Amino acid sequence: MNMYIEGAKCIRCNKEWQISEIRYQCPTCQGNLDIAYNYKALRNNYPKTSFRQNKLYSIWRYLPFLPLKKMPERPLQLGWTPLYPVPNEYGIKLFIKDEGRNPSGSLKDRATAIVLEAAQEAGITHLTTASTGNAGSSLACLSASMGIETTVFVPDKAPEAKIAQMCIFGTRVYSVIGSYDDAYDLCIRASNLLGWYNRSTGYNPLTREGKKTCAYEICEQLDWHVPDWVIVSVGDGNILSGLWKGFKDLYGIGYIDRLPKMAGVQSFASNAIALSVRSAQNKASIDIESVQASTIADSISVNTPRDGVFAVKAILESRGMIIEVTDEKILMAIKTVAQRWGIFGEPAGVACVAGLEKLWEDGTLKSGEVVVCIITGNGLKDVGSALKASLNRVRVIASQSDLTQVLRRI
Repeated sequence: MNMYIEGAKCIRCNKEWQISEIRYQCPTCQGNLDIAYNYKALRNNYPKTSFRQNKLYSIWRYLPFLPLKKMPERPLQLGWTPLYPVPNEYGIKLFIKDEGRNPSGSLKDRATAIVLEAAQEAGITHLTTASTGNAGSSLACLSASMGIETTVFVPDKAPEAKIAQMCIFGTRVYSVIGSYDDAYDLCIRASNLLGWYNRSTGYNPLTREGKKTCAYEICEQLDWHVPDWVIVSVGDGNILSGLWKGFKDLYGIGYIDRLPKMAGVQSFASNAIALSVRSAQNKASIDIESVQASTIADSISVNTPRDGVFAVKAILESRGMIIEVTDEKILMAIKTVAQRWGIFGEPAGVACVAGLEKLWEDGTLKSGEVVVCIITGNGLKDVGSALKASLNRVRVIASQSDLTQVLRRI
């Protein structure tokens, strides 16, 4: 593994481990693990100016900061997704990060890439994951490009388009009667019984390592200026925790001189992190609440967040906020993002914009602040929700006379 890695620390009991001693969670308390790096050595060997000569525009430009031994040789373009400036909106300096440009159409590809490369370095030949859809699509896509066998467990209500993605890439898919949490538990049991390497979000600490590269890119694309706010949807909490880890890495190394405020967005119908943030504000410890999730934003429909502790810490440490919005506001955001800015996002992807509007309306955002919204997934992953959001309907023209009548009404 990377020579700059110092070990791993449990985010629950704070016990420290050597990398050789761990695989998934803390052996003592089963808390999630955070990989620690030697920031001083990284700063001395990779000054910020070294990126000016780096012509590799993908997540692999950050290889020294990742838990891998060597540069992968893969054909698919991963990361370095566009960060679009959006002028004249809300009185702020708004940027949109479009993660739907990744190979499988979601930010999850960043995590999957690291897990797959680490597995290949270790000689592992079969991987598995639990997924609401995007993690499974991601694993299926990237593993197909590497010739690695995979198995995915999804809840039976996962969107058809995401199931189609998995199937066309050749993965084995099991639809579990029940929730994402049921699929998650079965996936862990299967991986333990059969010896498969488990990519599941939060459970595998490498998922956070991949997602932190999104934070690296945001700062580099802003010429190493730090946004005032970063807004992203939250389900399991792993994207939020990965982003916060990335910003803290850059701060610890000395590339940036301050940290952004993190704003997580949840549906009222899947708000376990929101409840956990509120309950943790007057406590020494963080207890993760559970809910019965039922939101149109399937990618963030989670009963018990699997990286919840780190996500709650990200909100509290950054002096940020957790925002709850209705499913109706999420549907409206699909149309807003598409028709104003030309970006097609899935419900969970655009939830950040619903949260942005709420922060602006309640006066939290100040004029001139730099705000980054992250669209985490492409809208083609859930066409049904897009059709619900759109007021446009297909009009049938059967003849030349029909065309004439239609044109007169325009």
